[in-house]
Amino acid sequence: MGVDWVPARPRPGADLDTIRDLAEIHARYVQAGVAVPGGWAPITRYAVPERPVDGSGTGPDGRGEYPAEAVRRLVSRLEIVVDHDGCPACFRVTVIGYNRRFPVSWRQAAFRTMLPEEAAEAVARWRWWYGQIVAGRMAYHLRHLFAWDAYQALLGAQAELRARATATLTRSTAGARRDRLLRARERVFALPEPPPLAPPGPPPTSPDDDGPDRDRDEAIRALAAHLERVTEVTREFNRVVPGNARVRRPEPFDLGDRPVRDEWVEAFFDWVGPYVRTGHGLYLWG
Repeated sequence: MGVDWVPARPRPGADLDTIRDLAEIHARYVQAGVAVPGGWAPITRYAVPERPVDGSGTGPDGRGEYPAEAVRRLVSRLEIVVDHDGCPACFRVTVIGYNRRFPVSWRQAAFRTMLPEEAAEAVARWRWWYGQIVAGRMAYHLRHLFAWDAYQALLGAQAELRARATATLTRSTAGARRDRLLRARERVFALPEPPPLAPPGPPPTSPDDDGPDRDRDEAIRALAAHLERVTEVTREFNRVVPGNARVRRPEPFDLGDRPVRDEWVEAFFDWVGPYVRTGHGLYLWG
């Protein structure tokens, strides 16, 4: 199941503060699915539970609002746009929420319902940022974004590699293959932990605010070097184990990576523009 945005706007006479409260209940639960220890990772699905968001039994209105009931109340206060087939018009939230070109905080904040003025502000902000990076600006912050995603993926990849190597301790392997496995396994166990990388801070508000940072840039270079080492060790390990024991190599991380135009992002801007201009917001549909 995917998570989509659907154009919607408040029904005439609907209380906007109530809509905001209900949308916040929904957003808090959905965004809890993207929080992981040490950082942020995207979700692939979610379901709204029949229980309080925080387990306290009390929602923002003090009446014990449950997420599923909050969503039902929210939908009843919105006019949702449908296409010619009678289905809701929609676009994947992942176009922003999973897109490493956009600041991390913006990605996580994308998983929410937005009232018309909120949607207009967010879309304008995304358009501006996309225009900056396509023009080659914000390169230092963009490199940090790419590095942070690589760091998050590397933590999982190295943990899986070590687990697979540990599993071979109980397997019997004979002859020269055993000797090669012993050497490959030793290299896995000798790998140090990935060098720490602080998460990206708030994005620059102008190209003049984007610049080098010695500590950050050294940490990114150290991460890139470690990733290359893990990739080499993983490749060697995969050569000497059965196919079902092999580990996916970490995604490559190029310090010189530069973004190109993203057709999917541009298609989203073309899709959402008319709705924003006609006073629609974005309802989070899962």
